[in-house]
Amino acid sequence: MSRRDSWRTLALVVPLLCAAGCSFLETKQPLAQVYTLAPALPAASASQMPATVTIKVLRPLCAPGLDSDNIALTRSGQRFDYYAHSRWAAPVPELVQSWAVDALRSVGHFRAVQSDAVPLDADYLLQLEIRRFQAEYQSDEAPVVRVQLVATLGRGADRSLISNVVVASDVPAGANRLQSISAAFQSALGQALAQLAQQVQPPSSSSSVAAPSAAAATSP
Repeated sequence: MSRRDSWRTLALVVPLLCAAGCSFLETKQPLAQVYTLAPALPAASASQMPATVTIKVLRPLCAPGLDSDNIALTRSGQRFDYYAHSRWAAPVPELVQSWAVDALRSVGHFRAVQSDAVPLDADYLLQLEIRRFQAEYQSDEAPVVRVQLVATLGRGADRSLISNVVVASDVPAGANRLQSISAAFQSALGQALAQLAQQVQPPSSSSSVAAPSAAAATSP
């Protein structure tokens, strides 16, 4: 076989091998469904005094298994898992931080509310800990979505502790489908953030951060 014929044969064989390889690498796994959250935000009081101080919301800490964009669930026997082929639009700490910033802005207790991505000093720092952010199953029926946040308020100047607040919300899903479950997550997060925004206030406008209700302050 001449050199020209060899090159011609190679030119025909290589594309066939590439096509076979590409076909072999194709996956039949379904694409992940991406869910986002848009909780209702609390409104400012009509008698709200003009705010004079600023606060920075730090990236939340998480209970084990929650620092992820996976949608978490638990089953009886404390079995922890995630919904298959589904995820949040961002990791849970980033979702909660973003909406916590918006919730605090909406009530107007602070002149400015920023995340720690903004390289500016603030009068107060708020560290959140996400204790629960999962759908909990007691049977094969629709789950209950539980959201629990622990908020630690401190001074920006010396990092001294001012107070802790625990807020929580439990919302039953309307059906055992991810669309209904994500709606329950949205409602539970909105309720927890409404509690947070009302209770986290500058000490100058309240002798201390308001004590949470007994239901909201119950730890697991």
